[in-house]
Amino acid sequence: MLKEKFDKSGFIKLSNFIKDEEFYKLCENIDKEINLKFSQNKTYLKELGGSLMGNININTGLKGDIIWSYLKKNNISNIIKDLVGLEENEYEIFNGGNFLYHYPKSHNQLFHTDGTMYPRKIMVSLSLNYVNEKNGPTEIYEGSHKIKLPYWKFFFKYLFKKKYQLNLKIGDIFIREAFIWHRGTKNKTNKNRILINYIISQKKNDLLNYEKKQEIIFLDNMFSSTLRGRIKEFINVRLKPFYFLYRLIRSLKN
Repeated sequence: MLKEKFDKSGFIKLSNFIKDEEFYKLCENIDKEINLKFSQNKTYLKELGGSLMGNININTGLKGDIIWSYLKKNNISNIIKDLVGLEENEYEIFNGGNFLYHYPKSHNQLFHTDGTMYPRKIMVSLSLNYVNEKNGPTEIYEGSHKIKLPYWKFFFKYLFKKKYQLNLKIGDIFIREAFIWHRGTKNKTNKNRILINYIISQKKNDLLNYEKKQEIIFLDNMFSSTLRGRIKEFINVRLKPFYFLYRLIRSLKN
């Protein structure tokens, strides 16, 4: 049943996957730690790709390993096996996350996929507090993971189709194909929104080179911190219609 739904839609939400007061407290503490680190490093963070958009990545270090241990206790390995047919020794796990700035410093992303179809990757996500329609939920097009589409074909195929909006509370998990078309949306609240993500990748995936970290660190997201990357991000944020046309025209070559 779960596999059929996952194969069809490209994602699945498991509500109340973890019911554990210690886990809830852990999430609260990690949320505070990440926000404190953010407030102490604002000057440095302005240099990261994604900071103009208000949407940057996180490497959660050892704290991510601790969270994963709770998922393991609740048989996440069996869920992964049921959904995608991979045993534990057939995939690698990369822990990370997404940090969305509070209002008015975040912006809607354009729809995109995370990487390529092969090697196959899935994402396991959870919230440290909550995600709802106000604080920047991920929007996803159901079934858009099945074939590779250039941006222009994706746009016209899904233009009038309904989007799924991801809402989460502590203890819920969300599993999706990394290659599915999705976007982050703007945070309309006065609190930063943090999403913890685990990339489950088939072995020998040379496209992923996540260095193992001890501490929590912030990373580029979607745009590089080079001059060229910063210019592209500026156009995307300040002149979004032009950046949309740029992506659309570039994709006509595919």
